[in-house]
Amino acid sequence: MMKEKKFMTDAEIIHQLNTEIYQQATLHNEKYKDSILVATAYLAVATKILRSIMDEDNFRMFMDHLSEENIPPFRKPTLH
Repeated sequence: MMKEKKFMTDAEIIHQLNTEIYQQATLHNEKYKDSILVATAYLAVATKILRSIMDEDNFRMFMDHLSEENIPPFRKPTLH
């Protein structure tokens, strides 16, 4: 009997990616001992990806929306 392949929802994919990326970021924080530099590097990569796929107006609207968001910190922050 062949197992049926389960397709992930967008929410499940985002959750999985967030978990994996957070684990990688934690390792980078431990290696470089500077959470600000690690976060800045991740933010730069994310910004470049978004800038590559969005037109100017949508990119600006997204960045404006992001800057207005109230984003909670991780439960256990890694400080340098």
